[in-house]
Amino acid sequence: MSKETMQLQWSGTFVELCMGRVNRSQKAKIDSHCPDFEKDVQSGWYENAQLLKAGFGAENWWSVDDLDHVMGLVFANRTELEAAMKNIRFIISGKPSTVDPDAFQLSFYAPEDTEPVAEEERVVCHGARREAQLRLTADYEPPFDPSLVTLSFIDYPDVGLVLIDLDYDGYDDVSYTFGRTTYLQPRFL
Repeated sequence: MSKETMQLQWSGTFVELCMGRVNRSQKAKIDSHCPDFEKDVQSGWYENAQLLKAGFGAENWWSVDDLDHVMGLVFANRTELEAAMKNIRFIISGKPSTVDPDAFQLSFYAPEDTEPVAEEERVVCHGARREAQLRLTADYEPPFDPSLVTLSFIDYPDVGLVLIDLDYDGYDDVSYTFGRTTYLQPRFL
């Protein structure tokens, strides 16, 4: 039997959340190189090449996150997620199609425990939110089976449900088109 193509499209907010260790020396460099990053978080923190080089020997913040890094579409809670799943658009065999999201397979996980940090270290949590359009294209043998759509989420209590994996029958090559970016205020835990 010949294969056909399906495409799934979903718009929403994409979050990239990062957590990394900061030792006393690095914290002192943060304090001296960007004392007012709260006023302009984009240039004061995320685009501060001098701080990255002097404090971390890095070119960007995403390479400094040694404890946790998660990214994907984000939903405040289960109710918001269920409403958003009704807005997923499908094109099946070249035609816009309606698919019941109740057929999807959903998995929810708690964040993994992070390594303990040394007494003199702190954890910095930072990231970004972006408007995003997600797209997944997959081949399938007819008929299309919506129960083969699987979505996996990590439930971060202060962030929401972050989509970490989406696939259709093993096809998981998801692409994103991004819009406006909002940077999250860095927090020291």
